Amino acid sequence: MSELKKYKLGDLGFFFGGVTSIKKEDYGHGTPFLPYKNVYKNSKVNVNELELMNVRPLDLERRNAVYGDIFFTASSETPDEVAMSSVLLDEVENLTFNGFCKRFRLNDFNTLLPEYARYLFRDISFRREVYQLATGDIRFNISQESLANIEIEIPDLPTQRQIAQILSSLDDKIELNLQMNQTLEAMAQAIFKEWFVNFNFPGFDGELVDGLPKGWRMGVLSDVIEFTNGFAFKSTDLLDYPEDDCYHVFKMGNINKGGGFNYEGTKSYFKKADADKLGKYILRKGDLLMCMTDMKDNVALLGHTALMNQDDKFLVNQRVGLLRPHNKLSIDYPYLYILTNYPEFIKELRSRANRGVQVNLSTSEIKNTKIVIPEQNVNVQFDELAKPVFEKIFANIENIQELTQTRDTLLPKLMSGQLEVV
Repeated sequence: MSELKKYKLGDLGFFFGGVTSIKKEDYGHGTPFLPYKNVYKNSKVNVNELELMNVRPLDLERRNAVYGDIFFTASSETPDEVAMSSVLLDEVENLTFNGFCKRFRLNDFNTLLPEYARYLFRDISFRREVYQLATGDIRFNISQESLANIEIEIPDLPTQRQIAQILSSLDDKIELNLQMNQTLEAMAQAIFKEWFVNFNFPGFDGELVDGLPKGWRMGVLSDVIEFTNGFAFKSTDLLDYPEDDCYHVFKMGNINKGGGFNYEGTKSYFKKADADKLGKYILRKGDLLMCMTDMKDNVALLGHTALMNQDDKFLVNQRVGLLRPHNKLSIDYPYLYILTNYPEFIKELRSRANRGVQVNLSTSEIKNTKIVIPEQNVNVQFDELAKPVFEKIFANIENIQELTQTRDTLLPKLMSGQLEVV
């Protein structure tokens, strides 16, 4: 590997703040907009998860985003999550970005490549520097000046390209698995719509009673699930133990819009030896996790559920509701997962939310949300079709986790020169 050279971040480019003068009526139309969570959870800006925003012409001019721009989150609830970075590696016309993020634009690509920066600023050595500079109490921040003064070590351009290619090849495989899962989930959703919305299911004779097939009825969510509120874990519960010996905490921020979850960044809490006192907060495969509170710039997550794909690894945190099917009516997680992310269900659920300073869903309102309860034989047949699809999704998620672990193991070794590229 070539010799590593030191630079202050501020010597390589300049920072600029995002769009702040936004009203509620500006959301949902206008030009492409990069939200906070897209930056937080992706090392590369996900152009498929951009939003639309009506912004002023001056913001389009001054707060635009172009290929190679690097974005940092400006604040977070914990100091170790401040200044999470994401690099724009696509061309998006008229793209602007959230005011809770900072744009870093490189002077040129002759010293630092954007493709390499994608991994450099997610590396543990840079994250340690950020952690030490974060300030705050309830919410933590880092200033542009502090970021600009961080020293980074980078190799020559050919080495940067090689490292970026190695790591991005793993990310490409991860992305392929994610796309496969989107296709599989779309298949399950299509069957759900045919059977439970259009009533086009095997054996249906066309007879409706009160607008539903014979044997079906209206009920409430608590008829088919057990509900548990997440636990308010304290920062003092955080442990520095090997991952396999600890539970990780599943937070509201791990839920993705439309279902699914992002397990990266979850922290280790409680040794598994303490399982007896954690009881109902330990998650199992097939559990549904519901976002119960809006997330400032991400109200769209309210009410959505994620589907847990593994046993005995995660604990459910506060502001996340745990919905566990009790199967008394032969309704299992495939039906419930698709139902709870269905637009009509989300609309009904949100209409029941408490709207104060922050929008919240109460336990009672969630449990009393109306749902259709199909006849048991139909539920069983649906499970026979849908469960193999979800098992394939779970297998792909496991593969994603393995690839992610490989990438995260290689990352610090490649960045430090401990592992040389050839």
